[in-house]
Amino acid sequence: MQFAVKTRAGEVIDVGDRKQLFIDDRFIESSSDVVFTVNPPRRDGNIVLQMDQPGEKGRFVGVYSSVLQENGVMRLWYDFRSPTPDGVYEFEDRVAYAESKDGVHFVKPVLGLHAVDGTTANNIVMSGTIGGCSIWIDPHASSQHRYKNQAKVYPANKFRMHSSPDGLRWNLYAKIDPGRGGFDTQSIVFWDPSVERYVLYTRRWVQPSGQPKAAWYRTVRRLESDNLVDWENESVVMEADATDSATHDTSTPQPPVDYYGANVFRYEEAEDVYIMLAQAFWHWQQRDAKGLGPSTFDVRLAVSRDGKSFQRTAGREPFMATGKAGTFDSRFVWAMPQPIRRGDELWIYYVGSNQDHDRVIDPAANGKHLTGIGRAVLRLDGFVSLDAGYEGGDFTTPPMRFAGNRLELNVATSGGGSMRVELLDEDYHPLPGYSGKDAIRLYGNSVRFPVRWRDTSDVSSLSKQPVRLRVRMQDCKLYAFQFTSDD
Repeated sequence: MQFAVKTRAGEVIDVGDRKQLFIDDRFIESSSDVVFTVNPPRRDGNIVLQMDQPGEKGRFVGVYSSVLQENGVMRLWYDFRSPTPDGVYEFEDRVAYAESKDGVHFVKPVLGLHAVDGTTANNIVMSGTIGGCSIWIDPHASSQHRYKNQAKVYPANKFRMHSSPDGLRWNLYAKIDPGRGGFDTQSIVFWDPSVERYVLYTRRWVQPSGQPKAAWYRTVRRLESDNLVDWENESVVMEADATDSATHDTSTPQPPVDYYGANVFRYEEAEDVYIMLAQAFWHWQQRDAKGLGPSTFDVRLAVSRDGKSFQRTAGREPFMATGKAGTFDSRFVWAMPQPIRRGDELWIYYVGSNQDHDRVIDPAANGKHLTGIGRAVLRLDGFVSLDAGYEGGDFTTPPMRFAGNRLELNVATSGGGSMRVELLDEDYHPLPGYSGKDAIRLYGNSVRFPVRWRDTSDVSSLSKQPVRLRVRMQDCKLYAFQFTSDD
């Protein structure tokens, strides 16, 4: 067991009828032969959006792109970049718009808002020198400013927020100064009801005292605001630690990996869960004048109960690794903000590139620069699971108080796997009718599997008293549980 989010002795956790995820030790008081596992989303390698319109030829998709789902329509804003002849970015970045009913086939409407290459027959929604987008909906804004976007603006290198009534027509909303430390990344802002303030996750450069610039490294910081202009309470929420630094020896004082940015969001499907998809930038191998290689990006998972203190998960394996050699995402995988729920799945859109941060193209691509937006599919609640192997395992929870009349699990067993749930009182005594002997073995794969004991699933008689769960598992994965009520 790797995590350490524990309850205080004698504390009863009030879970009510809200979904609870197994992302840490909160619901593990004791255990045997169970482990936490990171579950990468599945990717099919297909590109759902690429630069395929006449005005997009010679340009490429930049990583600072965004997606929202509204009224069943997937709305996608993508970073539209132009290279100079030597391959270096021009600071004439734009943001373009596309939409889809199925989330897979996107159309690019002709909006007529901005002229590019002498014509307004395009889908550009932000033009000039804006460095990509990070679009969100402000629940406390007037209709005129409902959509917000914050980004670095070139060449002045200033941080600006724009707003829009419809996500298409944008105007300057505020000049933002989050203080020293930097913001040259995809910065995330949202309203956090747990603190009743806006929160910002952006970059912070660390400059070790007395060290040359080669020793500087990137971290992710968090700030708070009441008005989206004045920011305070800064803290660093992700940075390279001793375990990261031990992965490779480097020829510079920099760690072999730092964190370029992070997609952070409050997971609305459950209580008190914040997910960080950290954009890990790897640079540890000395190479020619291009600097340190491999200069690649993958996505690492961290979790939190308050949005302030994040923990790495399980064995730190990548949540989204780089793609196969020669493919569009072989050097760069960048998770876009806010996964989209579609039925019992979470769709995570990401930008991929076969060109690394030093603009070196994957040799397997034969010199062709490939970029695009892909889609990764994750089981609902599926970021982390508590797993038992072939020979089985078990765990017992702290005491909990719940509301509702039945218990549901998000669980997947193998064909030969199973799970039993026993209910105990605070003193670990089996409750009559809900003991291990009464428990029905569960097997199958469902995000809402009902738990049964002999001929009943009704637990309403226990809802006023503290209970513990003792779960016996074999060859299965447990993602979440929820006490709930019949409709």
